[in-house]
Amino acid sequence: MVTNYIANHIEFIGFIAAILGTVSLIPQAIKVFLSRSAHSISLIMYVIICIDSVLWIGYAVILSLTPLMIQSALTLACALSIVLMKLLWK
Repeated sequence: MVTNYIANHIEFIGFIAAILGTVSLIPQAIKVFLSRSAHSISLIMYVIICIDSVLWIGYAVILSLTPLMIQSALTLACALSIVLMKLLWK
């Protein structure tokens, strides 16, 4: 019964996961921007997130998964903004 419910709503679960993954980066980007300090931010972590997002975009383009393309592009924008702030505000 539970697996049948999940199978019928799998796309919705994917959308929720995508939204949460992207939204989780926004508070950090805002905090870094407002404080003008990225001292405690891990550069390597956000570089890895950027690479991950680029790979997901490629995957989504190949499979024509527009929602995943959008989500990955938004994640890339957030992570890349944090990387740039980290590099500019040493």
